[in-house]
Amino acid sequence: MQKFAGDDKKHMLLLRSIFFNIIFFSVMTIVFIVGYPLRFAHEKSRIVFAFWKYLSRILGFVTAKIGGIKYVIENEHNILGEPAIYAIRHESVWETLMLICRFREPIFVLKKELLDVPLFGVLSRKVGSVAVDRGNGGSKNLINALGKVRDSVAEGHPVIIFPEGTRMAHGKYVPLKKGIALFYQKTDCPVVPVVHNAGYFWPRRGFIKKPGVITVKFLDPIPPGLSKDEFMDRLNETFHSEIEKLKG
Repeated sequence: MQKFAGDDKKHMLLLRSIFFNIIFFSVMTIVFIVGYPLRFAHEKSRIVFAFWKYLSRILGFVTAKIGGIKYVIENEHNILGEPAIYAIRHESVWETLMLICRFREPIFVLKKELLDVPLFGVLSRKVGSVAVDRGNGGSKNLINALGKVRDSVAEGHPVIIFPEGTRMAHGKYVPLKKGIALFYQKTDCPVVPVVHNAGYFWPRRGFIKKPGVITVKFLDPIPPGLSKDEFMDRLNETFHSEIEKLKG
């Protein structure tokens, strides 16, 4: 009997995941199509930022109501009212979309190839997203990205970066990419580490979505002024210890 009950739960989870994926990606595509005329808007115009904020809220509503995936934020006071860099754990598609609405006009540092994605790429450029080509140009490419990040900070925008460079399996830790240290030192901004367990409910390459409550932690800011090594040690230590705490 327990085996049959377990099989029923798996079948229900599969059906729910199929339904959710169809609805989620259909809604996202429709919203992007509706917003596509914004390609004619000025870069970093308020209407483009408003589009991304409402997209985030709409997809969050669909995820909660149909996917059964909600979230709670701990230490929301660490979302600062001043320009800052937010180093966000990267486990899933979830955090790239659902957390946008928590920031005021954020700028993303992302992989260059994402700007080639139809609809998404065009509208990402319009909010001044900073592309990093990790496979071409190396340090020179980071220097070019730094200029755009500094301009964004000077304009008062929060900057979001995923310091692992790619989505990680839930609970897995790797040393962070050192590029974030350049942004930290040259912008004279605090860096706020952000960890979560979204990958447990929405795996990076998984079709099945598990209902539940994601925990998002905005941790204490790392103040400007540390050396590169001190900064990277502190950021790595924070990520490592907090990822361990959130393992499923």
